[in-house]
Parts: sequence; C-alpha cells; structure tokens
Amino acid sequence: MSIFLKDLFSKKQDDRKINFNIDHLCSFPIISYLPQAFSLTVASILNLNPILSLYFGRLTMSFLGYFWFLYLYKRISKNYKLIPLFTFALPMTLHQISSFSYDTVHILLALTFFTLLISRDVINHVSTKYLKLFFVLFLLLLSKKVGYEAFFLFIFLIPFEIKPVIILSLIFAPFYLLSKLSGAYDLQYFASNQVFNPLHQLNFLFSNPINIFKVLAATTIHRLGFYLQSLIGIFGWLEYGLDPLSYLLYGLFFVYLLLNINLPKKYIFSKKQNFLLFSALIISYIFIILLGYVFYTVTGMLVAGGIQGRYFIPFLPFIILFIIQYTRNIKILGKIRISENVKNIIFSLLIIYLISATFYSVINRYY
Repeated sequence: MSIFLKDLFSKKQDDRKINFNIDHLCSFPIISYLPQAFSLTVASILNLNPILSLYFGRLTMSFLGYFWFLYLYKRISKNYKLIPLFTFALPMTLHQISSFSYDTVHILLALTFFTLLISRDVINHVSTKYLKLFFVLFLLLLSKKVGYEAFFLFIFLIPFEIKPVIILSLIFAPFYLLSKLSGAYDLQYFASNQVFNPLHQLNFLFSNPINIFKVLAATTIHRLGFYLQSLIGIFGWLEYGLDPLSYLLYGLFFVYLLLNINLPKKYIFSKKQNFLLFSALIISYIFIILLGYVFYTVTGMLVAGGIQGRYFIPFLPFIILFIIQYTRNIKILGKIRISENVKNIIFSLLIIYLISATFYSVINRYY
C-alpha cells in the first residue's frame, strides 16, 4: 500500500516520447474517444502523473455517464423509467462507462436513441423528431464499427411520415458510408493476419447456406450462458466476475422489471410493430455473430469467437421493450401482498449486497 501511495502522488515523470503503433487498438472513429481525450488533456494541463491521469480520466467518464443518464431518466416517460435504470445499473455498463473504452459513448448514445424513440414529446413534435433520431443514430453508428445498422429499423416503430424519412435517409446514407471508410485499416489488418482468415470463413458460409444456421446454432448453444453472464459483468480481460448469487439476483431483478412495468393501452405496439422490433433484434444478433465468426474465429471452428455480452448492452432496452408487450397482462406481483416498508427493506438489503459483492470482486482481484 505504501508503494502504491508513493507512486500515486509521485512527481517524477519522464517527458521522453515513445513511438509505437496503436492503430490496431484505437481504430474506432474519433467520436468514440473524444471525452477520454478531453479528460487526458485536462490532466496534462494540470501536470498530473500517469497514475493520477488515469484515475482522473475514469472519474471524469463516470461523472459524464452519470449526469447524461440523469438527463435521459428525467426525459423518458415514467412508464419506461425502469428500462434505462436497469440497463445503466448493470455492473458491466458501469464498468464500461467509467473506463477509457469506446463503449462509453456508444452505450450512452444507444440509451439516448431509445429515450428519444419512445418519448411522447418526440412523437408529438413532427418537425424535429426525425432530425433528432437520425442525428443520434448517425452518432451511434459512427461511434462503433459495423454490427448495429439494424437500429435504423427502430425508427419505424413510431408513426412516421414518408417524405421526411426519405429525405433524411438520403442525407444520412452517404455520410454513414463515408464514415466507414476508416475501416480500411481493419481489412488490411485481417488480410495479413496469420490467425484468422476472413476469406476462408466467408467461403465456408456461402458454400452452403446451412452452414450459416450451423454457426448460429452452435454459437448460441455454447456461448449464450457466457453472453448473459458477461452482459451482467465479467471484468478486466474477461478474467474475473461476480459470485453466482449476484448473477442470480440480477436475473430476478430482470424478471421483476418485466412484471412490474404496466403500459397503458396507448403504449402497446401493434402486431406489425412487434414483428418489426423482433426482426430488428434478430437481424442484429445474427449480424454480430456472423461478424465474429468471419473476423475473429479460427478456421475450422463452428462457434463464433471475439464476442462478449457487453456488445448487446445497446440492445437491452429494446429487448425489454419487446418482452413487456407480452408480459403486461401477467399479474403475479399483484397477488403477493407485501407492505411498502418491507419491500423497501428487502430491496435495500439486496442492493447493498450487490454493491458490496461487486466491490469485493474488484478489490479481491487487484488488491
């Protein structure tokens, strides 16, 4: 501990610059790193040492994520407030938002898009609703590589007018395609990679369409548990996570959330809207799995690699939105009579346990 504190407040710094290639580590668009770059710039101006700079950066990202979420929570309809709250409160979400990862901006933009999409004021103000949605959608897709393009379909969940959608789509598409030109480095990297062979994987998939179903089935069967677990929280380089009881409690909170959201009749989707929502989610899942199989899977394997549960955090609000369309009529909780005081005590104890278990997991790993 004394060595840690000594290094933490050390004034010794080496101003020599070291040149090394980080293209393969930071090949995402610049928007994904703007908040992190700002925090490091401020740390440099304050002449903080490297350790303090890292802590300062993570603290800055935490404040950014927290106040961004509070704004969205205030804006969203009260009938939907539990959805972004649950998504934001997941340990994996908090872990990524308080880090230097590109996931920070991506997750917050996804929550912003969800909030805009289902907010009543967005639906009522026709003149600006599409402009806001397309702008946030563009930033959302710009902040990540490919895999989330099906978010475009979510726009059609709300009443829309054909003319503005066509005009904004024609404006949006060219800028989006131009933004993805930065992925040329990734193609060059994989073309010369000695471990992965994307061309061979593509040939395997398209040589027989059944191979696509084999990959999807094998990956889902073998990796679904890992996806769910890492969606809740597996930290570091996937080296440590939570205790089994914590994962179970988050699962129970998820079920409670589904049964506790009561949507008024005017908020219920039609069959066409539910089909669109379900289709967009399935298309996104298939797309991400196949991308992982093509670019991050060793030749000869059927199970797609390189995919973690955190990649599905942006879809979680829409998954909940789809499920509650069918669970709204289940009244199990109404039959369980528990006073508000007892309920508050139970929830408080469970939350205290989850917070303590998460802190213990981190401290036990690093200290």
